[in-house]
Amino acid sequence: MKRLKRLFVLSHEWNVFLVLLIIISVSVLSWWMVKVHLEKEWNARLDSEIGSVQAVINREFFGYGQSLMDTRAFFQLAGIPTAKEYQDYVDSSQVLRRFPGLQGIGFAQKVEKDGVANLERAMRDQGFVDFKFWPEGERPLYTSITLIQPQDWRNKKAMGFDMYSDLTRQSAMDKALLGNLMAVSDPVVLVQDDQEEFQKGFLIYLPVTKTIDVSGEVEPKNMLLGFVYSVVRINRFFNGAFGVPQFYDEKVNYKITIYDQKMGRTIPIYERFPSKSEAKVLSDISVSREIKVFDKTWTIHFEPLPHFFNWYERYVPILFAFVTLVMLSVIFLALWSTQQFLKFSERHKASLSQLSKNKSEDIAMFRKLNTVKADLSSAIEGSSLFEKFCKHMESVFGIEDCVVFVREQKGPYEKRFQKKLNVFPDVLDIPHEFDEHLGEEVLATQGHAEAAQKALALVAPEVRKVLDQSSYYMSRTVMHESGKETSVLMILKGPKNLLDSEMKSYAVQRVVGQFTMSYDKAILLRRAEDANFMKSSFLANMSHEIRTPLGVIVGYSEILADDELESEDKEQIVKSIKRNGKELARLIDDILDISKVEAGKLHFEMAQVNLENLIQEIKSIMEVRASDKKIQFSTAKLSNVPSLVVTDDVRLKQILVNVVGNAIKFTEKGGVKLLYKTYSNDNGEQFLEFQVQDSGVGISEKGREMLFKPFSQADVSTTRKYGGTGLGLALSKRLAELLGGDLFLQESSVGKGSTFCLRIPLKDLEKKSFNVRPENNVVKVESALDDGPKREIDWGALDLKNLLAGSRILLVEDSEDNQEIFEHFLRSAGADVMIADDGEKAVDQAFRYNPDLILMDIQIPKFDGREATKRIRQKGFTRSVIALTAHALHEELQSCLEAGCNGQITKPVSGELLVQEVYFYLNHKV
Repeated sequence: MKRLKRLFVLSHEWNVFLVLLIIISVSVLSWWMVKVHLEKEWNARLDSEIGSVQAVINREFFGYGQSLMDTRAFFQLAGIPTAKEYQDYVDSSQVLRRFPGLQGIGFAQKVEKDGVANLERAMRDQGFVDFKFWPEGERPLYTSITLIQPQDWRNKKAMGFDMYSDLTRQSAMDKALLGNLMAVSDPVVLVQDDQEEFQKGFLIYLPVTKTIDVSGEVEPKNMLLGFVYSVVRINRFFNGAFGVPQFYDEKVNYKITIYDQKMGRTIPIYERFPSKSEAKVLSDISVSREIKVFDKTWTIHFEPLPHFFNWYERYVPILFAFVTLVMLSVIFLALWSTQQFLKFSERHKASLSQLSKNKSEDIAMFRKLNTVKADLSSAIEGSSLFEKFCKHMESVFGIEDCVVFVREQKGPYEKRFQKKLNVFPDVLDIPHEFDEHLGEEVLATQGHAEAAQKALALVAPEVRKVLDQSSYYMSRTVMHESGKETSVLMILKGPKNLLDSEMKSYAVQRVVGQFTMSYDKAILLRRAEDANFMKSSFLANMSHEIRTPLGVIVGYSEILADDELESEDKEQIVKSIKRNGKELARLIDDILDISKVEAGKLHFEMAQVNLENLIQEIKSIMEVRASDKKIQFSTAKLSNVPSLVVTDDVRLKQILVNVVGNAIKFTEKGGVKLLYKTYSNDNGEQFLEFQVQDSGVGISEKGREMLFKPFSQADVSTTRKYGGTGLGLALSKRLAELLGGDLFLQESSVGKGSTFCLRIPLKDLEKKSFNVRPENNVVKVESALDDGPKREIDWGALDLKNLLAGSRILLVEDSEDNQEIFEHFLRSAGADVMIADDGEKAVDQAFRYNPDLILMDIQIPKFDGREATKRIRQKGFTRSVIALTAHALHEELQSCLEAGCNGQITKPVSGELLVQEVYFYLNHKV
């Protein structure tokens, strides 16, 4: 018996030690698994934060680089602009608004050593009275900051500064010039901040050359015009890209350095939270990544901040040590008491079972979450997306119902989607402090969280009363719709245990966030489809409008080939061809005008205009159109208006003809009236007001939204009945705005007619002298290079058939059809014509034929007309060279003048105008 008892005790002791060994092994294994799991999670979270930082830096510098490339292209196309032109360009590109981290974007102009005085004089003439080139000294290259935006007090301090005088800046400029690439300098103290501490920055340079040297034989400095550059203050850049540092709102700290190979040392660039602050890292986890910033390589050292870790993660090692100690203590106590050991064993078994169960539930939740996110991301339409969202929320979380509100900019929350939940109003007018308190998380409205209570205090009482009646939850996320942040608020009705674990709260928030991203994608897709539909409609309309006159021209041209055609029929056909040709040219001019307006390159000529004469011209044009439709057109003056007004009569006439023509087109019976009077606004400003009243089809409420948009009409189907491209009213409104006024629809009723109102400001004639428009029988002509007074030629007193008698004209044109047309017009006026069909023959014939004038087509074989003109001028040809081009743009004229041309004739051109232009340049030295 004693032996059996002893054996039992011994066996029991061995069991105890065996269990102890197993527990220790399991504890160590569990501790190791938890440690590995946590480290993986930390590294994953840290990689996510690193990816976000790198993405923002790459995006910002890509934008900086793109803006510099655009600016260089602007300089190379237009030459070095004035300060006003450069300001207009920067304002139109909106680069400073899109990239708030920029201190400025400017241009450092190359200066010859002996040209400093001329530069200072030129800049002072532009209004920079204090401009001075600095600092003095000898160096291989001289540059001077001549342009910089914005023109605030800080940037003005840098005007005239030669950045090549500083070795750090010089190194970056040399690298940019030699490689023809963007180069960024090491951190420097900016000239603008020379009196401030810790205001270092860096500069990004991109060389601007006169032309592109494909041979590589020309010294880069000889081709250099200067450098476009961006000024980036380091603190401002990071604050603009990531916001002002908020220690408790950010998860990682990062420090950016760059290695200087010449000095053999590491240069610090930026540290988000300096080490002397309270940002003390509690973990040895740190990651270094390299990022390419143009020609430099930055090294970014990432370290997690204390609140990067969840609160329980810090105590996991201590907790496991404590549990292990407790288990060891219990095991040693089990040596003295078998009963205690058995009880402890049972409790331990139950604990492990529960832990396993919890982990299994979490894993299952993650799998469901991945499935839900994948399903929501595949939705491309808003209603189907909401249906999927509701289905998943019900199946995974037990959500009974939900409603979605969206706040755009500073407006109220507006209802976008709802399932069955109709107890909430369509609009929730909640202050913006509500968004700050709620944040981007899920809160129970019946909970006691401080943030939830502060948020609910801002909700209307009737809404708060509804929220108190059931288990509602509020979740808010941010949708970046069309580049702007838009708040999305969801009110969910679900079970009381919806947020009983962090895993559930996290899962609900992720599903809501995925819904928001998919909804944003659906909005962008719908807008893309709308834009594609609008483009297709416009192309169809434009094809119809262009092919209609083109078909008439082609058809009548074939009819003219009939030898048996009567002379009267030929005359009518020729008139029809001319009329349709002018209509086609007008259509192209409208397209070019709207393009110039959108680009901000439309030129205006303000002059004194006789208002009554202008009204009579419009009346004579519109009466013909009205009579063709058998309706009435009349004009009337409603109040005393001045006889002379200051405006651009060409553009004003264009607006009125467009608006009145539109009214006549859409009026089948009744008539159209053009009324004009003076108008004063509440500020006492005087305007000249035109009202165009018609009794036509009218415009619906829906049609008014599209009325003044380019390439659109109130109803696309109207083009099938009335024709038109949708350009007229859009162009007219933009022209009215550029004249300082406005064009708008005053009133309209479907089936009864419409009234359009045009207002332009009345200028004070006594304050400034303006040009006066010539009479109808006198045409004013002026050389493009002549700054003197305009010359007047009375064409009515000249014999156009012998106007060019005795003159020798060299026509440079590669199109055989154009050769025949121009030769016919010129010979009919008495000129002797020689033809060259490429640039090489043009240079040769210019000295063999010795013409009195050269008509130079710009687009010709061998080398183009500009190059041919340059070579002719270099060889000593001093007579007039007139460019022929189909490009009706101001930039084209400038490039022709710079090549040596005296003027430009835009194709197509009538025979009469061609002869008049040639006569002018033959008889006026330019």
